[in-house]
Amino acid sequence: MSIGGQSNMKRFPLLAVLTIFLAVITAYAAQGDGTAGEGFCFAVLADPRDGGETWRNALQEIHKGNGAVNGGNSRTELIVVAGDMDPLDVRYEDYRQVFSAAVSRPVFLPVIGNHEFENGGAHFRFARDIIIPALPGARRRHPTSCDYYLDHRNVRIIAVDGYTDLGRDGVISAEGRHWVEQVIRAAPPGIQHIFVTFHEPAFPRFRHKGDSFDQDPQLRNDFWRMLLRYRDRVRAVLVGHTHNYYRMRVLDPAKKAARKYKKFPDDEGGIYQIDAGAAGNGPISTIVQICIKGSDVRFRTLQAKAGAHQPFSEVDYGRITIDP
Repeated sequence: MSIGGQSNMKRFPLLAVLTIFLAVITAYAAQGDGTAGEGFCFAVLADPRDGGETWRNALQEIHKGNGAVNGGNSRTELIVVAGDMDPLDVRYEDYRQVFSAAVSRPVFLPVIGNHEFENGGAHFRFARDIIIPALPGARRRHPTSCDYYLDHRNVRIIAVDGYTDLGRDGVISAEGRHWVEQVIRAAPPGIQHIFVTFHEPAFPRFRHKGDSFDQDPQLRNDFWRMLLRYRDRVRAVLVGHTHNYYRMRVLDPAKKAARKYKKFPDDEGGIYQIDAGAAGNGPISTIVQICIKGSDVRFRTLQAKAGAHQPFSEVDYGRITIDP
C-alpha cells in the first residue's frame, strides 16, 4: 500500500530519524537547564594568598572528583574564589596546571578582595584585564568592570567588587545594591538558583568584626532586605575574608542574633551566608561544594590541614532549602 506515491517502507526511516533527533534535542535541552542528567557542582574557595601548597592541595581534591553530593557523580564545573587571591597570576597558573586538560577545566570565577590592590593593584588588574574578559558567557557591568554575572545551566552567579565602582572597603554601596537587584530581576525563568558573592561578610564571625560589610549597618541591612525580596530564587551569599568556615541563615539583619558575633542564626525564610574560610592563608584548608540537580540544592564542606598532600574529610553538609 502506498500514500501519495511513496510506500510506508520508504517513509518509516525518515520518521524514525526525526523521532530520534527530537529525543536527542529534548534530552540536551533538559540537561542544559539542570532539570535532567546527573546534576553538577561548583566549589567555593577563598583567601589562598601565598599558601601555594595548600591551595594546590585543595584544587587537586576538586580535580579528583571527591565530595560530590548528588549520587557521588556530579562534576565540579565552576570554581568561585571569594577574594584575596594574591599573587593572582601565580594562583591562576596553579589552577591551570592542576586542571591541565582545558576541555574539562572548571571555570574560574574571581571575586575581588582587599588584597587584590596590593603590589600597586597588579592582582586587581590581572583579574580585570586577563581572567574576567576570557570568562565564557560572563556579562560585566561595563567593559572594564570586575562586577559581573555568569549563567551556568540553571544557576546565576553574581560577583560584586566591593572596593571600586560599587563599594568602598568591602561595603557595597546603594548603587551596588541596585545593580545586583537589576541582575536578579532580569534572570530568565530557566534560572532557578541565584548566588551572590563578594569578599567581606555581611555578618562576620571570628575575625574582622566591625570592619567588614557590617561597618555600615544601614547599607548592609538594606542590601540583605533587598535579597530577601527575591528569596524564591536567591539561595546564598558566598564570602571569605575571615579565614574561618561558618554558615548562617538570616531573616532580619537588624535582630540581635544576626548582630551577635557568637551567634549563628538559622532563621526559616532567611538567606544563607556561607563563609568559605581559607584555602591557603590559614592552618585549615576549606572547600565548600554546592551541588545542583534541578530544584535540589545541597552543600558539602571539606577540610584538611594546611600543606601539600593533606587528606580532606567532610565536616558539614546539608540542603539549602527553598523558601517561598
